[in-house]
Amino acid sequence: MAHNININNGKASMFYAGEKPWHGLGTPVDKAVTSAEAIKLAGLDYGVVKQPIFIQGPKGNIQVKDTFATVRSDTNVPLGIVGNRYTILQNREAFNFTDALVGIKEAMYHTAGALGDGEIVWILAKLNGVIEVVKNDITEKYLLLMNRHDGTGSLIIKWTGIRVVCKNTLDMALSKIDGEISTSLRHTVSMGLKVEEVRKALGIISAKEKIFTEAAKRLATVQLTQEAWEGYLKNLKLAPQGDEEGRGKTILVKILDQMNELFEKGHGNDLPGVKGTLWGGFNAVAEYVDYHRRSSGTDENRAKSILLGSGAQLKQKAWDSALVLAK
Repeated sequence: MAHNININNGKASMFYAGEKPWHGLGTPVDKAVTSAEAIKLAGLDYGVVKQPIFIQGPKGNIQVKDTFATVRSDTNVPLGIVGNRYTILQNREAFNFTDALVGIKEAMYHTAGALGDGEIVWILAKLNGVIEVVKNDITEKYLLLMNRHDGTGSLIIKWTGIRVVCKNTLDMALSKIDGEISTSLRHTVSMGLKVEEVRKALGIISAKEKIFTEAAKRLATVQLTQEAWEGYLKNLKLAPQGDEEGRGKTILVKILDQMNELFEKGHGNDLPGVKGTLWGGFNAVAEYVDYHRRSSGTDENRAKSILLGSGAQLKQKAWDSALVLAK
């Protein structure tokens, strides 16, 4: 399972509307679907339960105090270790949660799925409207929810932009524009009571979209000289440091070649108003992270990197550096 999309009874726990995603697996649909349809198409109609953990003692099994395993109820596969205060957010509840956050009767879902044994679940719901940075350069707006059943993280909700022409994800690149867009909730009994709190936090989305639009349009007005482009890339520290003549140099040369090609010929970077600009430069980095950067050789690691790890950090740094350079 190199892609590590969860496979249950020979079927990938994933669906997608539109173009085939990075791993080429899952149930394709012609259009976005409602939460009731999405949970079945994505293979997420399973429950998770907490079960006590025992160790073998001198006189038999001993229950570990205040420690439990989260277990997938349909396969009986353990997903993680949690404490006694941990409250499970079931997949169905997560969809209901997203429906409530989007604030419309039937949120439309474009993709949803599970990684590993089903311990990581993501849901992507489309928001109304689009952003046009320059003519014919459209960014669609989504709400991304990521939930973990393994006890290693909080429920994460964030605004996500996807540039239509190249499908670059811009969620992480926006996380520090004038404050936080994303919100996280711990798995406690009070989680369900915080929907209104999160909706208030997400009420800033309109303001954030305006800030993003203005910033992106500003980047599109800045033409990069070759020297400025090279300086922009150098500031990103794209390869291992401290090995200038060895493997690090070889890796860096290869990455810079990819970056230069994406800056010139990346998807959407030949559009009038984008070609040769700082907006095109940032999107060259985003496209590299989303589609070309290696992450330990597996598509699962690439997905995790783009959403939560070093790939997200690189895009964030690229965005921050672009804003500084635009000034």
